[in-house]
Amino acid sequence: LKEWLLSEDGFLDTVNTFFVENKAYFDIYQEEHALHYTTLHKNFANKFESEIQGWLADEGLQEAHLEAMLQLGRECGDPEAELVIDTMLQVMEYDRWIQNIFEIKRRVAE
Repeated sequence: LKEWLLSEDGFLDTVNTFFVENKAYFDIYQEEHALHYTTLHKNFANKFESEIQGWLADEGLQEAHLEAMLQLGRECGDPEAELVIDTMLQVMEYDRWIQNIFEIKRRVAE
């Protein structure tokens, strides 16, 4: 799961495509685009969920397996696993998501 989420051939490709398709909205955060940001978040979260379901199907796993993997990731104390779990949870929360999106955008620009 960690490898898929962070790999160029995995979900990271989805993130890159998302930026390319919506780059005009992410140059600088502007309040007047706030409604559009919520729409983008909804679309991104739906895509994320779809990608996770696709990964589970490809691996022959169910959501219960994912839940167990996330629980083990939390318990093992692996900082990379923690990052993946936090990222997955933050995708679903708009306020955290928009902060992360602009942080990623700043890092990419540097």
